[in-house]
Amino acid sequence: MTSRRKVLRALSGGSAMLGLAAAPTATVANEELSSATGRARVVTLTYLQAKPGRLAQLERFVRANWFAMDEIAVQQGLFVSYEWLDAGSDEGPWNAIVMVTYNDEKGFDGIQQRWVPIQSAHKEVRPDALGMRDLGQVLETRKVLEREPFTSKRATPSRRG
Repeated sequence: MTSRRKVLRALSGGSAMLGLAAAPTATVANEELSSATGRARVVTLTYLQAKPGRLAQLERFVRANWFAMDEIAVQQGLFVSYEWLDAGSDEGPWNAIVMVTYNDEKGFDGIQQRWVPIQSAHKEVRPDALGMRDLGQVLETRKVLEREPFTSKRATPSRRG
């Protein structure tokens, strides 16, 4: 199991529903990605389901923990960007997506060894005195490709309450 998968498992409280470990994923072998015409980079979409009434708290938790590590990864040139997207409600099969864009078609596999010290140094933060298990769960992670020409964007801190 990769380090990013381990940290997502830990942040989710080890739930069997953790998308990276148990749910179906749409993965593409690195060899297939490399053989594609033109340059591409991996974007991972991690689908989250907040517990009822906990979407804002889940966002604060993700920003304080996942994005704290992701920002270090961006500063070190491991990621291009990270982003929080949500449905604005607790309805539906999922209600938030964490999107991470990598520099190339290798995705997490290409930065895995450099991710380990980032993950190891991080101490969980509980902005509302609640852990991931209390707030929701990871349902699934999908790996997709962004092809040239790439857009340039950078996540900005949320000012939501």
